[in-house]
Amino acid sequence: MRLSGCRQITRRDLGRLIGSAALALPCLELFGRRDVQAQAAGKTAKYAVFCYTPDGVNQAAFWPSGGMTDFALSPILTPFQAYRDKMLVLGPEMTGGVPNKESGLTYSGRPPQHQAPVTLAARIGKGCEAGGDSCIAGNRGLRYLDQGTAVNNIDGPSIDTLIGTAVKGDSLFSNLNLGLHPIGGDTPSDINFDENGQSLKRLASADEAWNRVFGAAVAPSASAQSAKHKHTAVSNFLHARFDTLRPQLSVHDRQVLDSHLTSLVAYEEQVRRRQDAICEPPVRIQVPIDDMSVRTGADTETLSPLFMDLIASSFACDLTKVASVTFGYPGGGGAGGLRMPWLGFSDPLHGVSHHGDDPAVLDKYRQMHTWIASQIAGLMDRLANIQDANGVSLLDQTVIYWFNRHGDGNAHTNYALPNVLLGGAGGHFHMGRFLQLPTTSPTKVLISIANAMGVDVPSFGELEFAETSGLAGLEA
Repeated sequence: MRLSGCRQITRRDLGRLIGSAALALPCLELFGRRDVQAQAAGKTAKYAVFCYTPDGVNQAAFWPSGGMTDFALSPILTPFQAYRDKMLVLGPEMTGGVPNKESGLTYSGRPPQHQAPVTLAARIGKGCEAGGDSCIAGNRGLRYLDQGTAVNNIDGPSIDTLIGTAVKGDSLFSNLNLGLHPIGGDTPSDINFDENGQSLKRLASADEAWNRVFGAAVAPSASAQSAKHKHTAVSNFLHARFDTLRPQLSVHDRQVLDSHLTSLVAYEEQVRRRQDAICEPPVRIQVPIDDMSVRTGADTETLSPLFMDLIASSFACDLTKVASVTFGYPGGGGAGGLRMPWLGFSDPLHGVSHHGDDPAVLDKYRQMHTWIASQIAGLMDRLANIQDANGVSLLDQTVIYWFNRHGDGNAHTNYALPNVLLGGAGGHFHMGRFLQLPTTSPTKVLISIANAMGVDVPSFGELEFAETSGLAGLEA
């Protein structure tokens, strides 16, 4: 580098001119990262949300009608009407509106069973009892267990942990794990696991979720405030030094320093967004905590919107880039699954899933999943209304995966799993489509989501659920 026709400047000279503080500034690591345009060209998502529902769906009310791009939304998917162009429905092959057997996302080689091995780990659980006995009994699937004492372990992390660890950066959490009445069934419903294969605890109450997400973020500590002041003091110093140095530089050299200064400003913005007004918590919805509300599931009507607020706010504040939310738990036993008394009936989702082709029960099945869809659509609304410093909505940068462990709950089928990708996904996926897939492993979708987040996953899963590539045809 040359000083506008003057003598050649050395690194030591530049350090003296700019000031030694620049060499100690932690955020200078940002200079080596890709700029916004380069990131956009890479078409990667920044945030991921995994929404899990057990017990299958009313198949006739779930799948869209029509072709790949001219499809019409089904009754259950109607809440997503405003986001039809941000949907990628991963459906089965259809004949006369009826899913073909063993088509779509399918756990091949597994007969119908109560506990399908659908976790974000795509691995088979083991060690489900204190005695260490295996959860797998031949091809019969997982045994019926009391979740109060059952422990479900695997051999490694689930995909949300893998992605969250890779993209965490300077976020506070690698991932958030929320659950709406996730405990109480008679089979283990764990879907999230840490790097050692241990089940991750789900935040299931308003208090523990709120305190976890905003307990430390609402009122920054004195040390955090001091650190923010130090960053500002150093950057102000560098601004002044750059202004003094700029007249002595060639056009090229000014462009180099301006590029560095731009990265510094971006870092300042990140700090400001995290610690200033944009990162204040949302208005806290009051969730009933009396025994009756908790026992009947009435609390879920307000607890779910609170969870969606927490996810959107945690993304906006860069507290995390990955979140999961579980809607209920599988199996009977206990209270028998997620209940929605505000719909006019108190039947548990698991009980309703065993509809026996009764039209009245099937209608309840439809109503319950339509409400769940409305909650996910509500999250999309929240993300769409938040923009980053570049004016891009968080929804455009987020991939949401709504997935289910069964096709039809009545028969415990393991094909035609009702799974949907939602959001802008950073432009990575070609959205606005209804795909009719042949027999396809759900593990491929998990790998595709990791790839969409910029995380390379050479292989994932175990035994018959293992895959080495994502699902072809999803990318834009």
